[in-house]
Amino acid sequence: MAIAVVLAVLAAVGVIVYTNSVKNGTGADTTAVIVSSQDIPANTPLNPLIDQGVFGTVNVPNDTLVSGAVTDENELRDQTTSSTIYANEQIPTSRLATGRGNTLGISDGHVGLGIQIDGPQSVNGYIQNNDQVEIYATFPRGTTVTKQDLKHLLSPAQLQRFLAALQTGSTTTLASSPVLAMPFDFTLPLVNSVRVLAINNPPVDSTTGKPGSGGSTLVLDMLPSDAQALVLANTDATQLWLGLLPPNKDGSASAGYKSPATFGVPFARVTGVGTP
Repeated sequence: MAIAVVLAVLAAVGVIVYTNSVKNGTGADTTAVIVSSQDIPANTPLNPLIDQGVFGTVNVPNDTLVSGAVTDENELRDQTTSSTIYANEQIPTSRLATGRGNTLGISDGHVGLGIQIDGPQSVNGYIQNNDQVEIYATFPRGTTVTKQDLKHLLSPAQLQRFLAALQTGSTTTLASSPVLAMPFDFTLPLVNSVRVLAINNPPVDSTTGKPGSGGSTLVLDMLPSDAQALVLANTDATQLWLGLLPPNKDGSASAGYKSPATFGVPFARVTGVGTP
């Protein structure tokens, strides 16, 4: 009888110890990770927060462990956040920037190009990270255009308008010159699709929940040739507009088009040729 009582007591103690280990997350199937006691915005140096004791350790089940989770506070030393870290969440190393990594996720062979666009032209602040946008450029009357690019740059309606405008001009000059001066303002899609790496939109109106007035600053994931076209267009165009492309039908982000930027306006100016 005494042996049975002892065995029962030991079994009860074992159950209590196991239950407490599960509650405290200290079982064999858990890992200790570093978490923050407060939300930390992007671009925040972490050394002052480490010194303030903002970070602590919690044990999480291994089946919920995120890839690259920080398990030692020393991994945060001399680091800066590349995106927001939320209180009590695991901290993946992808949220950290050392100044040498590709923190924006720029595609291989691309460049990250920053631009600033006014409110209506930036879809009134509704563009978000990883969205795909189309870039439109409006060029002024008198812009030099090569003849061979004309049909690629103008819509059918614009081309008809152009031909009508030429009827009042000199057909002799038109035939002898390799370039033309546009007789009216015109708009064309400069880049059919490009991914947004980062964006800073106007603050949200607390009463309506909608973006406020003001411009947006963006970083775009661009081919070098497209980036060159956009920089030149930003100098010579009278306006730049962004169009927000919808996601795929399954809800995933749009993969975008593969077409390069449109060239010839006014990037391929012909020097030494008089205006027709």
